[in-house]
Amino acid sequence: MDQRLIVTVPVVVYLGTLVLFAAARSIVGAPLTEGQPAFIAIVGVIGPLTALGLIWLRNYTYGAPVLVSSMLTTVWFVTYFFFLHDNPANAFAVAGEGALAFLMATFSVVATSLVTAGVAFWLWYRESPGFRSAIDGVVRPPETSD
Repeated sequence: MDQRLIVTVPVVVYLGTLVLFAAARSIVGAPLTEGQPAFIAIVGVIGPLTALGLIWLRNYTYGAPVLVSSMLTTVWFVTYFFFLHDNPANAFAVAGEGALAFLMATFSVVATSLVTAGVAFWLWYRESPGFRSAIDGVVRPPETSD
């Protein structure tokens, strides 16, 4: 199977969960602060789409690391602002109709971001000899002679 398809599937699922997250957020009326919509648009949507475009152009040198960094940044952002930070958009503080949908959609964004980051990390490891040797050097340090 083409490895580009292997990376495309979790990205498409992730983007689908973002749509569900946006719908659930609008139902519960969870407000976003001034810069959050721009951050979500740039890091959460444009970043993965740019990375996917690079991957489809077989530019794994930039596509895979951009996808890993975009997904891990999304995990940090969503976890902090929608689970940990005390604000009206906290998934645990939202009440009313759609609160459970908002909570599940927020968890889904985090889960699909982690899966997508893992798949992108696999592609990066597979296609980049320099990255692979750096990871192997940490996981299996070379034997030192005395």
